[in-house]
Amino acid sequence: MNINTEKVRFSKNQQQAFDFLSDMENYRQLMPNDTKSFDIHESGNGFSVQIGALPKVGMRLKEKNPPTQIVFESPSPNFEYYLTINIDPVDDSNSEVGLEFDGRFNMMIEMMAKTPLTNFIETIAAKISQI
Repeated sequence: MNINTEKVRFSKNQQQAFDFLSDMENYRQLMPNDTKSFDIHESGNGFSVQIGALPKVGMRLKEKNPPTQIVFESPSPNFEYYLTINIDPVDDSNSEVGLEFDGRFNMMIEMMAKTPLTNFIETIAAKISQI
């Protein structure tokens, strides 16, 4: 299952955007309004979030390619998914950010998860554009 957002304008230059999105604490303000819990991993390299009636989902930092890309992965071996954040420069004070979610799920889980995951990823992008 692949979910890609439209690139959104971020009112930070590429390096500032990369630094902002590398700090797990900043994801707290990017979460949907119906977030039940948001916990940063004790290592500081990931977080878990529970939204609405969905089960808690984790994101673990897999790699950073400064200042253009941040990649998260599932912390659980039971589910394989990745969230890639691409940051493109626009000018000295703006960048564009696009999110790509790639999940390898069985058909039943994909049918149940596609709409909530799409809404989750699109909400993060929308909130980035409002900062």
